[in-house]
Formats: sequence, structure tokens, C-alpha cells
Amino acid sequence: MDEIVHIIPIKHEIDRAVRPFEKLRANKIYLLHSKSKKFDIGPKYFLETAKKRLEHKNIEIITIESEIGDPLPLLSTISDIIVHEKKEENLVYVNMSAAGKLSAVASTLAAMYHDVKVYYVHEDGGYAKNTEELMEHGLTIIKEPSYFVLTNFTIDIPSGAKSTFLVELYDKGTMTTNDIITMIRDKKLQGFEDLNESIGGKQRTMSNVLVRINRGLLDGLESNEYIAIEKRGRNKIIVITDKGKYAACLIGHDQ
Repeated sequence: MDEIVHIIPIKHEIDRAVRPFEKLRANKIYLLHSKSKKFDIGPKYFLETAKKRLEHKNIEIITIESEIGDPLPLLSTISDIIVHEKKEENLVYVNMSAAGKLSAVASTLAAMYHDVKVYYVHEDGGYAKNTEELMEHGLTIIKEPSYFVLTNFTIDIPSGAKSTFLVELYDKGTMTTNDIITMIRDKKLQGFEDLNESIGGKQRTMSNVLVRINRGLLDGLESNEYIAIEKRGRNKIIVITDKGKYAACLIGHDQ
């Protein structure tokens, strides 16, 4: 489709979300926002104001609820959008500067991992000094819009079957080797499909299956501290670590 798509987490900013499009082009913009609390009209005002001003530029606007102050769900939301839009062969940009420091970190990590451009919008008018300026510009004031595109670097995290498993583990919290065997039977693990096939007319032994799962999947994830493996009696319980949670959210569900 070759559309230009921007992803903008937004909280208490207007200028930083809107003014760049005096220079930048966009066919579609995703505005990511936190769920508004009861009686909390602040963030909702900035979201709606930015949305209206961008719509006046004839840009399609999609608003999506996420947790702007929590890097993990925000990582997941941004990654899912990027993967979806890249499948549509669209050009994706991420604005890291319209929702605070934590969202800036999540935006940058997601953009760099998925190899799309992430940019920072400079402020040149200082901070809003009164309610009138706040309602017009948001927290920061931009007189002449300018932005800086960061240089991407490679973020190395699990891929293939390991990434699929890690996302599933993140969603479930814990899994057993039986859960992994079920994934293999459901053909959700690329590269392990042959474990469903017989050898010379004979079914594979459970011991052979477990060795393959350990060597081809679990050992590498555990040694790189993406998962922890606990023994409970005869059962092996696989738990995702904090490092694994970040990796899973970066990978996204729409891989």
C-alpha cells in the first residue's frame, strides 16, 4: 500500500503531536492514550484536541487505549501496530516525545527492534506558564517545528520458535513441557513440526521429544535469562523472567 503511518503515544502534549506535520507527511496516525480515570478530563482533552487538529489536515486518525505509563503493555501495543503496518508494506514512524520519559523508552525500543524510524520533536518555546497556554499547546510550546530522527541500532532477542513460545509464555504466565507439546501438536512452533511425525512407522518416545524441546528451545532461553525453569515434583514449570517479558512485548502478538 505504501502509506506513511505515524504512531504517537500522547499524554499532556498537543504541539509535539501535531506541529511536526507542518513538515512531515502522514496518511494515517495512531494516537495511543491511557484509559481516562473518572473525573480526569486532562489527558482526554489533549487527546481530543490533537485528534481534531490532525483530522483538519485530512489525516486518518486511529485512537488506541494503552498504558502510557507502563513500558510493557505500551511496548506490546506499539510492536503489534508496527508489525501489522509493515505487513501492509507501509512506512512507519514513531514519535517518542509526546507522552513522557517512560513512553519515550518504550517507543524507542519498539521502533528500533522492528527497524522503523523513531523521532524526537524539539520544543523551542519553553513550557506552558498558564492554563491558556496549556490548553493551546500542551505542556511544551513549539514555535517552529523541528525534529530529530534517531539512528537505529540492532536489538538482538529470540526469533523463530523461541519468539513464538516466549509470547505464549508471557500471555500465560507459566507453562509446562506438556503445554509446549500441545503447541507443537497445534503446529504453532515453527521447526518442531516433525515431532508430530512417526519414525519408520513408530511414534517418537516422550524422552526423545523432551530432549529436542530442551536443546532446541528451553536451554537457550534459560541460559540467556529469558526464562527460569522450576522443578515441582516430576513436573518442570517454565516461568518468564522480567527480561523475557520485555522481549515478548517487543516481539508483539502479530508476528
